[in-house]
Amino acid sequence: MLDEIKNEIDGASQEAELLREYADSLERAAVSDNSRYKLLVLDENLKMWVAIEASMKSPKNMLPQEIKDNLTKLSKYVEQVTISKGVNMTDNYYRSLAEINRQISQGLMESVNTNLAQQEAYYLAKCGLDLSEAGKSGDKQQMVEALDNNQRLWVLIKTLMSSKNSKMPQETKDNLIKLADYVSRNTIKLGQNLDNMDQKMLSCFVNINRQISEGLLGHR
Repeated sequence: MLDEIKNEIDGASQEAELLREYADSLERAAVSDNSRYKLLVLDENLKMWVAIEASMKSPKNMLPQEIKDNLTKLSKYVEQVTISKGVNMTDNYYRSLAEINRQISQGLMESVNTNLAQQEAYYLAKCGLDLSEAGKSGDKQQMVEALDNNQRLWVLIKTLMSSKNSKMPQETKDNLIKLADYVSRNTIKLGQNLDNMDQKMLSCFVNINRQISEGLLGHR
């Protein structure tokens, strides 16, 4: 599931970047006298929106249904305008398509970041609970799996906090990156001493997850 979340975020980031790039291209096409260039830009923009519409139908898409429905409607609008007007559309249409791209690019990342925070909060709480239960049971295999899942989650959080698309305050991002490094470093120590588990460190992990989970939900 963590890999799916990362892939979804990466995909949304790429879509947002493409939307911004094509917005710039559409504005250049609006003032261009080169019909071939205009046709190329409109064609590439149309292909992108067709791809976006297709991605909205994917069962793995984590965007809220309302947003997926709106993006599908926008895609059909872009298709209709592009096909009916073609390269002879007025400058206002080019700029209108560019503005749609920019607004959706921004909105897409805001929505993804909001849903991401909710999912991160859930998995932080779940990993904390798994660590706590593994500590109580004394099952070594259960503990190894709990430690591994928790570390993978924190590696993902560090990756996302290092991304330019993260909207978190810089101080928050820096603190989460430090926590991720702390968890990674001490997970190795815990894993090497399963027979003599450091209960204080384990409790520290559980508390970190709980507090950050609550903080993420509060931030959103």
